[in-house]
Amino acid sequence: MPTAFDDRERVAIRERLLAAAVDALGRGGLGAASVAELAAAASIAKGSFYLFYGSKEELFMDALEGIERDYRAVFEAAPALPGTAFERLHATFKAAFDKVASDPAVASIDGRTLDRLTRALPPERVARHVEGDAAAMASIAAAWSSAGLLGPDVGAAELAGAGYAVFLVAMGLRSLPDELRASTVAVTARGLAMALAGVEGSGPDSGPGGRDGGRGSDSVGGDSDSRNEERRTE
Repeated sequence: MPTAFDDRERVAIRERLLAAAVDALGRGGLGAASVAELAAAASIAKGSFYLFYGSKEELFMDALEGIERDYRAVFEAAPALPGTAFERLHATFKAAFDKVASDPAVASIDGRTLDRLTRALPPERVARHVEGDAAAMASIAAAWSSAGLLGPDVGAAELAGAGYAVFLVAMGLRSLPDELRASTVAVTARGLAMALAGVEGSGPDSGPGGRDGGRGSDSVGGDSDSRNEERRTE
């Protein structure tokens, strides 16, 4: 018969279960640990596992949501970074790629993992996950907009798409040589930053170090107008 636990023990055990699930995800995904192994890692009997979670998938969904929160923290930090909108977003997307590359648990969040969880869990639990993701992206988009980081007509949907793009590209980088992997990350991070910040063009006047400093086409056009005026008065 499963052991009864007091409130403090329950909190500690739940934390150990989540840590075990995150470790399993980093080692190979949902199949990397059984209920018995997860329970043993949390120092409880297998039967006691079900006092905390109805299934292994429920635990893994909670663990995955924690991993997603860690990943989103990279984006939440963007408004506090120095520089222009482009420079801050460029640094943010490079940091997001670094996060996926350096954290095995983050890298484990792929389509197969999400598909298995979606099929195994009750619809209401999946709906809660989807709603939570949407709310988190909307919050980050609002913060980015308030900080002047987003271009016209760029919102939560575009931000969510950019976040998923980092994952999709990162998954395809694993088999590439180091040099090609680095150049792919550089180009993708720059492109995503330009798209979200509303920077037009990719010439010498765009992006970091250019005359517009990533502020967009208005400043580039302004420079051009000034030069034309100088020519007319010579």
